[in-house]
Amino acid sequence: MKDRLFTGQDVEEALASAAASLGLPLRDLRYVVLDPGSAGARGLKPTPARIAVLLHDPAARGPVAPLRPSGGGGVAERPPEAEREEREEPDVRAGVRSIVRAVAEAGGLDVEVDIDESADAFVVLLRGKDASFFHGEDARGDVLYALEHILQRTYGEGLRPRPLRLRCEGFREARDAALAKEARQLAAEVRDSGQALQMEPLNSYERRIVHMVLQDEPDIRTYSVGEGMDRRVTIAPKEGDAPVGGETDGR
Repeated sequence: MKDRLFTGQDVEEALASAAASLGLPLRDLRYVVLDPGSAGARGLKPTPARIAVLLHDPAARGPVAPLRPSGGGGVAERPPEAEREEREEPDVRAGVRSIVRAVAEAGGLDVEVDIDESADAFVVLLRGKDASFFHGEDARGDVLYALEHILQRTYGEGLRPRPLRLRCEGFREARDAALAKEARQLAAEVRDSGQALQMEPLNSYERRIVHMVLQDEPDIRTYSVGEGMDRRVTIAPKEGDAPVGGETDGR
């Protein structure tokens, strides 16, 4: 049975439409919100909410874990054997593929899914001619991270202690190129204005990319300040000293 798409003025209306059409109570629907919709403003037309309801796949062995907990009374507690069956990896694999398939069909995307399992991680790889859709604007990975969040919330608990990671073909290369381009553009602005500029928070790998891209610029220096997730790269004129605590992240 194929996954079904439903629309409404908002998510609640789309869910109500799905429940009525499928003859299922709301609490039993397993769904992904593809677009929450918008009311429209300043001459923009409102857009409907869209959801993909994940239906049972006869080829899957056993039930697919729900996207959200079932609520309400009258639901019998599942025996330990059933809990173990739902945690079996073949069911997780089928469920992951079902969610990605629903997103791809909703967007008309040509994307394939590979799953690489090891004792250390459960890695989902997206590839295909439309994989770049998941790179997001300026290769920031917003779409990729949003889908990873959905998969983690749905199946991450059952895979512990292994993490679930979502990777996308070409994303790392696109992100590196976007960072290098941004770093050079900011360096040019610093050179023209003589004023230091600070980038958005970056992880340690991304900060090293920026340091390496600009390390041979004769009139530019870079250093990182901040703690944890808020650590940022500052691009500044060569003259003067970096502030206390400013480091080049092992460049």
